[in-house]
Amino acid sequence: MTNVTKFCLCLTAAAGLGCGAGAAPLTEVHAAAIRDSVSAAMQEFRDLGTAADWEAVGDFYSESPNFRFYENGTLQYRSAADVRAALGAFPPGTRIRTEYRDTDVVALAPGLAHVRARFESTFTSADGSAFGFGGAVTLIWTHEPGGWRILTGHSSAPVPRGG
Repeated sequence: MTNVTKFCLCLTAAAGLGCGAGAAPLTEVHAAAIRDSVSAAMQEFRDLGTAADWEAVGDFYSESPNFRFYENGTLQYRSAADVRAALGAFPPGTRIRTEYRDTDVVALAPGLAHVRARFESTFTSADGSAFGFGGAVTLIWTHEPGGWRILTGHSSAPVPRGG
């Protein structure tokens, strides 16, 4: 069984039973603490992008070999290093301001949470020019020794529908 298969089985089990033999379901107090701490991590992640602290933003991505991030249905990043390279390629002074709406944080198991949200991001260059886009994002956050990290995610922008 591959690690990805094990992860998927564990994730499926986590929704109801937890990951491990005899694991007890989350208490509401523990689930609320996970929701609060993941929400705080998302706020910090957002604030670091606004501050253009790309090194710190890059630290929010898990080093797990199971890391994946998709954009508009295409696998864009296979590792945290890929994300960090993309962040490092931004022209100096680039800032990203992201606002989340309709955010839903679900505690799946100890150390594992699922986030769904709509977003609007505005990229602003050092000269003040800007462009923006929005859509939806889903993320799996995992709690690692350094704190909450994004293990996998998908963002998508709306596509006009014909007919």
